[in-house]
Amino acid sequence: MHRSNIVSYSYLILALLMAVTGLSLWFNLRLASEHYEELAAQMGRSILRTIIATRQWNAEHGGFFLPISDAIRPNPYLMKDPQRDVETTDGLKLTRINPAYMTRLLGEELRRIQDVSVHITSSDPMNPANRTDEWEEHALLGFAGGKAETWSVERARNGKVFRFMASLKSDAACFRCHEMTERHRPGSILGGISVSFPYTPFGQTLAVVRAQIVLIHSLFFVLTTAVLVFFSRVNGELKREVAERSQAEEHARRVNAELEQRVAERTAELEEANRELETFSYSVSHDLRTPLTSIYGFGRILLDDYGARLDDTGRSYVERILTAGKRMNRLIESLLGLARLGREEIRREPIDLSHMALMVIEEFRFRLPERNVTVAIADGVVVNGDRRLMRVVIENLVGNAWKYTGDKETAVIEFGRCELGGETAHYIRDNGAGFDMSRAHRLFIPFERLHSASEFEGSGIGLATVRRIIERHGGKVWAEAKVGEGATFYFTVP
Repeated sequence: MHRSNIVSYSYLILALLMAVTGLSLWFNLRLASEHYEELAAQMGRSILRTIIATRQWNAEHGGFFLPISDAIRPNPYLMKDPQRDVETTDGLKLTRINPAYMTRLLGEELRRIQDVSVHITSSDPMNPANRTDEWEEHALLGFAGGKAETWSVERARNGKVFRFMASLKSDAACFRCHEMTERHRPGSILGGISVSFPYTPFGQTLAVVRAQIVLIHSLFFVLTTAVLVFFSRVNGELKREVAERSQAEEHARRVNAELEQRVAERTAELEEANRELETFSYSVSHDLRTPLTSIYGFGRILLDDYGARLDDTGRSYVERILTAGKRMNRLIESLLGLARLGREEIRREPIDLSHMALMVIEEFRFRLPERNVTVAIADGVVVNGDRRLMRVVIENLVGNAWKYTGDKETAVIEFGRCELGGETAHYIRDNGAGFDMSRAHRLFIPFERLHSASEFEGSGIGLATVRRIIERHGGKVWAEAKVGEGATFYFTVP
């Protein structure tokens, strides 16, 4: 494109930018003014609603009486009311306060404490003080045309004033004090109530907002203009940039090709590693199962062929060996399956964790019957998960509780569930050694241990296994503890 055409287009864009910025500035300034006028109107509307509600209450109750004083004088416009003034049995003189009189008194009080002026008015008032001014007369004409309220910001000697006025309609309660006429019937417009208060607080805030709007639009215009000027200046370098871009694209293509080759090589390496892992898993399974098969086989022979020669205790021991052998076989399968969790589907079924925890505890009791352990297991804790893997979770967590309470004269192990953060959590709590919470982030890392091997034995993979199983179920696991006071392990199973 020729340079002169670029310059012409730049000036055209600059002119359009100026027009759009100016239009946006005008619109936003107007919107801000309307917003703060609406805020002031809400304040006026709130004051009027309060006054109208009190007038309604006053009218429905036929007014109320106040003691006559210098501030409260009898209403001269209720001369025809035989009960305008009354005297109590102890000589206290009272005068009736009707809605109009009450409104004037409220207006005087609001003017005194809040600089708010309230004026009840009509085109033909009984009280000359209620005559309309020019603004109120114009508002009454609007009410006659169907408007319910009106407001505006007016200039006064002490600054801007916000004026708000709503129509005042008659109802049945009004005619307890006033006579019904052709002009004044229920639902007819008697006049209006206007509220005036300083607009200065709103105006000051509006001025700040308007200044911010002007500043933002100015910055936008300046920055956009600067970008446009910069664009115009660099147009001469477009050809060089296009050439450089072509070179960069060619370089990117070469880099992508190299990356694709590396990805392919890495994929092949990972596939080979997976094959080696499967081979290793098979070897581990075979090496562990061979002696386990022998133990189970000879135990079976011992029970079948020599069971009659054994007493009840001996047969019980052999049966426990067989049961433990079966469980060990299932545990091996679970651990090998854990290595393949990323590829295998979790087989969910309802699991009674309460019963499972009880069985695990009984196994530990059988191994160390001399331990004094108090156990509390909540009934009916059921989850939907993989039975084999959840058994690994319970065995690891209960095993930790059993192990780390070994130094306690009376150990306490508790299993239950609770509501935390809107979800159901299961927990295993003990009163054992506990741990420092500042090191809790290391709990579930494989081969990481918070206690030395001389204190408590262990491999450091149990909690890592727990976390992997729970996360595979879509849940989470965490722990809380205090040193010397015990630990609580929580886990969720959605």
